[in-house]
Amino acid sequence: MSVVWVITVLPLLVTAEGGDTPARVGMSPAPPRFVHPAHNVTVVEGQEVTLMCSVTNLHGYKQLAWVHEETQSILSIGRQLYTKTPRLSLHADRHSAGLTISPVLAVDRGWYMCQLNTEPMTFSRSYLQVLVPPTLEEWSGSYVEVREGAAVRLTCRARAFPPALTTWRRTDGDPIFRSPRIVWVTEGPDLVFESVRREHTGAYTCHVDNNATAPVSRTTHLTVTYAPVLWLGRELVGTKSGLDITLNCSSEANPPPQHFWTVNNTNVTNGEKYQLEEVKVSTKTQVLLTVKNVGPRDFTHYRCHAVNPTGHAQGTIRLYEIKDRVVPVPTRQTWRIPHPGEVTRGPTSSTPISSSRNSGGANTHLGDSLRTTKLLTNKIPAPSGSWSIVGRPGDTYSSKNTLKHQGGHNNTLLVVDILEDGGRAGLPRLPTFKLLLLLPALTLLLTADFG
Repeated sequence: MSVVWVITVLPLLVTAEGGDTPARVGMSPAPPRFVHPAHNVTVVEGQEVTLMCSVTNLHGYKQLAWVHEETQSILSIGRQLYTKTPRLSLHADRHSAGLTISPVLAVDRGWYMCQLNTEPMTFSRSYLQVLVPPTLEEWSGSYVEVREGAAVRLTCRARAFPPALTTWRRTDGDPIFRSPRIVWVTEGPDLVFESVRREHTGAYTCHVDNNATAPVSRTTHLTVTYAPVLWLGRELVGTKSGLDITLNCSSEANPPPQHFWTVNNTNVTNGEKYQLEEVKVSTKTQVLLTVKNVGPRDFTHYRCHAVNPTGHAQGTIRLYEIKDRVVPVPTRQTWRIPHPGEVTRGPTSSTPISSSRNSGGANTHLGDSLRTTKLLTNKIPAPSGSWSIVGRPGDTYSSKNTLKHQGGHNNTLLVVDILEDGGRAGLPRLPTFKLLLLLPALTLLLTADFG
């Protein structure tokens, strides 16, 4: 509480009216007493308040006065106002004085003294507390637009008593900042983005509360503008002649961009040849171009464009023709077994390769022939697996034997035809058991490296 000080408004006035003198000589009258003792009054700024002051046992003391201690101003004496403030009014009689303030302002806060001109002076003090609801003195406004990468400050500064706390939140409930840490709410009259990004676009609400009066909230819509960004579905698109093909690209920008396609630097328009379409997907726009009945002149470059006031983006798609493929059918190699004693030359070598003759010519030697065949075909079967003899049962005099190899890498199947020299009608073919004896040697010869 502040130090009490007293302002003597009027000199001591003593009257000698019969009604106020003591009834008997030697008896003192009762001293004046304030009916309204010192008290505190709380009011919200803008409302009306009346400070009362009433006295009993007034006797010959006639004057009540109001004084505002903070400004050391005399407001009234008796029934007379001594201030020209139109917000003040006085309702007084001989025993009371009511001081009314309407509307109350923050400057009216402080101590008020009602005093009586006794000796010593008699007074009563009251404290007027004025609450000030949050009132915005500086605000960014409902809409703020800024370009991506710039610094921006949203302001919500309010006057209040008691002092208020200002907090900021995103209206949609998302975090205000995500890096370097997630921030959901910030305190203070200013919300600052050092380098604003497109994901900061949104509505931000400031809430001002002093826990004594009704809080105040305001919402600012922040819009971040940025140049278009373009994505291509595929940069190379293939199709066959006579079909329809759809090319697509997607863009994102703020404000939303204008889109168009060009073919060989010529703008594309809707018609019999082309069909244009745009599909909005979240914050992106998908731009589709359909080329109908693709012909030879349509196999070229198509360019997708996105333009807004902040920039321009483009991407190129090349359309190429897909032709039917001709797959050659592989043929099966026939390997010839020379007659014992015959000299054989390979077509890729000038050196004669002769087969060895063993006694009696009972066995046919395959080495030279198979070496020659390897030079011809360069086909090497897998070293592992199993051989089997296939052919027509009972075909005793056929000069061609068919061997089949199954296994090796990826379970490869290899079929080999072996032709015996001198095989003709009436001559028997190689016995089956002799072919079986030759199979291990055949595998080694086929897989060996003959340089």
